[in-house]
Amino acid sequence: MAKGDGSITEVRRGVWRVRIDFGTNPVTGKRTVVSRNVHGTKAEARKVRDQIRREHESGLTVDGDKLTFREFADSWHSSRVDAGEVSSIRLDRERNQIKLLSGYIGDQRLRDITPQTVESLYAAIRRDKVKARGKCSGTTMNQIHKLLKQIMKKAVDFELILRNPCDRVRAPRCETPERRSLTVDEGIRLLECVGREDAEAYAALTDKEARQTERGNLFGRSYLRGLSRVGNVVAVRIGLATGMRRGEVFGLTWGSVALNQAGISSISVRQAITAKGELKAPKGKDESSIRVLSIDACTADHMREWKMRQALELLKLGIKQNDSTPVCCSDKGGYMNLANFERWWRIFRNKYGFDDLKFHELRHTQATQLLANGYDVKTVQTRMGHASATLTLNQYAHAIPENDESAARFIGDLFTAKPVKGRLIELKTA
Repeated sequence: MAKGDGSITEVRRGVWRVRIDFGTNPVTGKRTVVSRNVHGTKAEARKVRDQIRREHESGLTVDGDKLTFREFADSWHSSRVDAGEVSSIRLDRERNQIKLLSGYIGDQRLRDITPQTVESLYAAIRRDKVKARGKCSGTTMNQIHKLLKQIMKKAVDFELILRNPCDRVRAPRCETPERRSLTVDEGIRLLECVGREDAEAYAALTDKEARQTERGNLFGRSYLRGLSRVGNVVAVRIGLATGMRRGEVFGLTWGSVALNQAGISSISVRQAITAKGELKAPKGKDESSIRVLSIDACTADHMREWKMRQALELLKLGIKQNDSTPVCCSDKGGYMNLANFERWWRIFRNKYGFDDLKFHELRHTQATQLLANGYDVKTVQTRMGHASATLTLNQYAHAIPENDESAARFIGDLFTAKPVKGRLIELKTA
């Protein structure tokens, strides 16, 4: 029998051993031999032999036919963890999504997963809100689809399957998030509330430190309660003034802040902090680049005041303020825990009547108001740190009712104007 034809031997009644020797692998130098036991008739054993030969001829890894989705997906994820090229937050999300997928198709062989399997899988996830923890939005399903497609593509690359079943399945449509931004009046009121909270935070810090002085406990402490409260207020002020992301604001250090008395003050966005307390490059087209944002005089004055006060208070903890000191620090003088900020933010919002305001909506507000007031898209794109102007327009150019009404009046006046010597009467636009 020629090499690769295979042999069929009866082991015992109703059990046949199929064995095919494909010769020496030119890359590994090892012989490739596939052996299977088939329960049934000799004709069924021939079918298995022929299937193995077809898979080998098509380029599939013949010894990978028993590999399940769970085994391969876990191995794929482990390799991404070891590579260290993906953020821990994304890896955690992938791990949870792989666990979810494995709950449905984990025991299925990779080669048995078809486009129909994938479509049935998505339908099952949408129905089973308990297993999916209720997160069955279109955006979540789109993320799951992209992950599954990525895993199956790697299986194709490893010659474990012939084609990616996800290629023939339409990706679930992402939901368009509701992006709320503050009106001008709301922004003014928010800034007034920030001012009141600012004064209260400073006063509370001063009173508390006065009591510590009376007790002789001014220095040598491990933390100074009240630092974080002022830092949180400063964070809101920076967010409204610059449109920086929350992680960028709390990753900001004094070395990235230029507070000029005479000229324009600015902030350089160099890093961001994650919910896990890890520092990373900010989002953008080129993560190695630094975006520089000018800040208004009022914001600069408040930051200058805070910098001087913070320096004095940190000395009580034995910390000398320098370029690496976080602008919005914790009570211990280090980087703020974002969960602690969110707790304070919830209290602040409820206190001043901004119950449902998200910190990220300060960013939406900046972009929307700049675009609505005639600033060019490129300037707004730069301040937002977006990869393209299209992204800026798609995400942050909210409709302003007043602008739409003005546009309607302009068009109405434009086409009802009386021509004068072949030209339209010059119109005054709102």
